Amino acid sequence: MRKILIASHGHVASGMKSAVKILTGDVSALTAVDFYVDESDQTPVVEAFINSVGPEDDAVIFTDLLGGSVCNKVLTLQPEKHGITHVTGFNLIAVLGCLLSDEPLTPAVVDEVIATASAQLQRISVEPEAREDEETEDSFFA
Repeated sequence: MRKILIASHGHVASGMKSAVKILTGDVSALTAVDFYVDESDQTPVVEAFINSVGPEDDAVIFTDLLGGSVCNKVLTLQPEKHGITHVTGFNLIAVLGCLLSDEPLTPAVVDEVIATASAQLQRISVEPEAREDEETEDSFFA
């Protein structure tokens, strides 16, 4: 069984789960843990997730910031001892890539997903000439 946990500061994790639901319709493999939204400690939720992963499972934990407190809490729980891959600095492409991959989530497959997701992060802009061409009266009524 594929199991993915997303842990973040604030509501980023539940927001990511919401986006995945819109795009895939199925979030049964996802667990979202929002840290610091109230006074409760979410560490037991992460521990329960880690303990639920068996040897037959593919599991990944995503955290939002390398060196952030959520990432560091997950590190102290040593998910790798349970065969769980920990990825930090996630984006939607990375989560979808792991969720929808047909391959077992080996470290090599997760590295490929990370490379694809990283390539999607880039600055884009429309050249001023292109905007002027699009804004003519002829193109408006075309």
